[in-house]
Amino acid sequence: MEDAAKAAADGVIDSLRQLLNALAVLVPGKVGLEVAKDAVDARSLPALSKALKRLWFDIPLQPAQDWCEERQSIWLGQLLLIGAGSREGLLNFFAAALLMCNSLVCFAKVLYPHVGMDPDEAWCESLAAVQTAVERDFQPELSRLPADHLGGSKRDALVSTNRLPALFRRMFDLEGHKLTPAQKGGLAVALVLPGTGILTAGGIGTALLFRKARQASRPDDQDPVERLFQRCQGEARATIRRKENPVEVTYLPGSYGGGPGKVKVCAHVRESLVPFAAMPLGNLGNDGVSSVIVEQGETCQLRPKGDSDSLVLRVFRPSLINEELVAVEIARGDKVVVVPGPNGTVKCYTRHTRQPPAMHPP
Repeated sequence: MEDAAKAAADGVIDSLRQLLNALAVLVPGKVGLEVAKDAVDARSLPALSKALKRLWFDIPLQPAQDWCEERQSIWLGQLLLIGAGSREGLLNFFAAALLMCNSLVCFAKVLYPHVGMDPDEAWCESLAAVQTAVERDFQPELSRLPADHLGGSKRDALVSTNRLPALFRRMFDLEGHKLTPAQKGGLAVALVLPGTGILTAGGIGTALLFRKARQASRPDDQDPVERLFQRCQGEARATIRRKENPVEVTYLPGSYGGGPGKVKVCAHVRESLVPFAAMPLGNLGNDGVSSVIVEQGETCQLRPKGDSDSLVLRVFRPSLINEELVAVEIARGDKVVVVPGPNGTVKCYTRHTRQPPAMHPP
């Protein structure tokens, strides 16, 4: 019976990632190619949900009557529920698969008009067939598997987050994350160096205690899934504000003719601490950008995570230990121009644009 459940899950994951790949290749440019690759490499439903979220986040979809901010927040909250429910242990594979199917069909209704195409009937029929198989043919089998069950025909790289125990992946939200070379080296060392597993397990034990305390504080008559969905909708509203109000940074040549040839710009919410901003290790995020290296004449957009609209922009000289050149307070939606000054310094000029919309209560 267990083999039948795993075989059914393999078929569902393979089918859904092919369907997501078909949507991603419709988007021209780098974004579509990267998400298509993420879809092909995905081995779990939370990983697929993150790839779909990235596709939505990185393309400028036009508002419409059936794609207003409120409907987007409901759709995105449902998509976030797949990963959050998996980490909290509240969703099984069956529920997560239905959420993923519904998320795909809703997004396809918006994406096809965005790229100037009519909905692909073959694609729609394939997705309907997957949903029917999940609901009608394999519900008992799939209900016994966790939402983050690893399946499909794809095999993992030698150093991959999928090779970590499921508990590690859930606690640190590692589903579908691509590691940088520095992170791969650190993970390889952690897998073979004695004692590192004990340190990590200690951190996981602390996180489990926090989770247990949070669950104990819930009212007995409140559905934990409904409570989690409300949290996901709050996160969805904040994510929509991040997407629609990027910080635009331009690095221009200065009149002094000097200055670094390229700089690293990093934005973060003012209340947070960024102890590793000077270390070029990268991060585990997969939607939006909070730091980037720009050369003179280039422009980038930053969408740092966090609920606050008050941000701090830091400019570094890239090196092994990045040297901070300047830090200025900005707001979401601002346009910032970085100009080289005398003696290797830089100056920032900020133009305030429209005020980001107030955050609606969940």
